[in-house]
Amino acid sequence: MRHEILRSLLLVTCISLIYEPAKCQTTDKISDSDGNTYTIKLMPDGNQWMTQDLNVRVDSSWCFADDTANCKIYGRLYTYYSAAEACNTLGNGWHLPSRKDWEVLSDQYGGASNKSKDWGRAAYKALQTGGESGFHATLGGNRELTGGKYERLNAHGFYWTATEIDQKTAWNFNFGAGGKALHCQDGMGKGEGATVRCVRTIAKN
Repeated sequence: MRHEILRSLLLVTCISLIYEPAKCQTTDKISDSDGNTYTIKLMPDGNQWMTQDLNVRVDSSWCFADDTANCKIYGRLYTYYSAAEACNTLGNGWHLPSRKDWEVLSDQYGGASNKSKDWGRAAYKALQTGGESGFHATLGGNRELTGGKYERLNAHGFYWTATEIDQKTAWNFNFGAGGKALHCQDGMGKGEGATVRCVRTIAKN
């Protein structure tokens, strides 16, 4: 009887691990060409994500307000094209996440405002620094295309996606501190500066 109970418990444990990927999250490290080290994590969407903002130097990337201290906290701000280039420098399949990548990740925590019942508030809370996900998104602001003006530090965290809308704009995911909500937004000019996370797709068996 005791052996039967143990076998049953083992079966339940195995099934739980299969159907609850959040319990199987693992962490590791990766370094860029500047020697910066980032924690990476296997997230519930099944892919590896950086849990810190990218800070590798490439052309058309900046520290907020041109202050290197901000790069240490929020990473660098990249244009659409330099964002893709910067992720690619990590090699080994690391790339700029698509809109779909961001959607699938945020869906694990309730979804962005366009898909959720709570206007993206649960996803904002979970994916922000200190949230249950361990993703640690920040509010790094942005750099405007016109005049190179820096704005919205600690008010918004704009994260590039690789998904284009047209020749001039692309999708981004915006962590808005005012409403404490995560939004999937269109219309960000490709020459603007925004924050970057890189992702590595894990092959599904």
